[in-house]
Amino acid sequence: MKTNRQTTDRNRDERNYALRRGLGYWEVTFEGRQAVFKHEVGALYVACLLRDPPPEPIHAVALALKARAIPGQVPGATEVIQQRNLGLDDAETVRALRRRQHDLEAVLDEEQEIEPVKAEALRELEAIADFQRKNPWRCRDCAQRCVRAVRMAIKRLHAHLAQAVDAEGNPHLVLRAFARHLHQHLLIPSGRGGRPGSVRSLAAVAGCFTYEPPPGVIWAAGDSLLLR
Repeated sequence: MKTNRQTTDRNRDERNYALRRGLGYWEVTFEGRQAVFKHEVGALYVACLLRDPPPEPIHAVALALKARAIPGQVPGATEVIQQRNLGLDDAETVRALRRRQHDLEAVLDEEQEIEPVKAEALRELEAIADFQRKNPWRCRDCAQRCVRAVRMAIKRLHAHLAQAVDAEGNPHLVLRAFARHLHQHLLIPSGRGGRPGSVRSLAAVAGCFTYEPPPGVIWAAGDSLLLR
């Protein structure tokens, strides 16, 4: 059970770090200072990683599927087109079928399950296998395309933040600080900004992404501004 002190510390951290989507823009709170920047697809992937840091690097396909399921988001035309081009609808179907296949196999492995239930599970497994044979998802092509798209979107967002200026044309202190944070704790651990051949570049080879927040940094997972 968390103590009152632990809960207070966490609440304070979440006030210091937050990333929420509005209509055509994002609001970021970094080290207690707020700023806004124009919406782009890369922000969706970054938001997923920051709000819910994966225990292990997450593949681009899984990250893309997770990003489009963010509560309250209203995909724009560009996002819908990209999702179709990447075959995410097919990928979601394949993932759901694999989950169902795993459940059915567990039914067959259960010694105490009655035979009629096992027979029905076997029939459904055969139907799934038949569907997969007739409707193959172009795994390698779609997956590689998704890796490239996610990588480019995140790097494009980082480049825009790193070059952001304020209303007077001066370097934007909050957005550029946020960009440095992403470079150090997301791009480098994901193999997107580290030294060639480094251990951390292994995530890049596998087409995976991750986020390693420094101690005390907890990003708020509050509602999207679109819901307000």
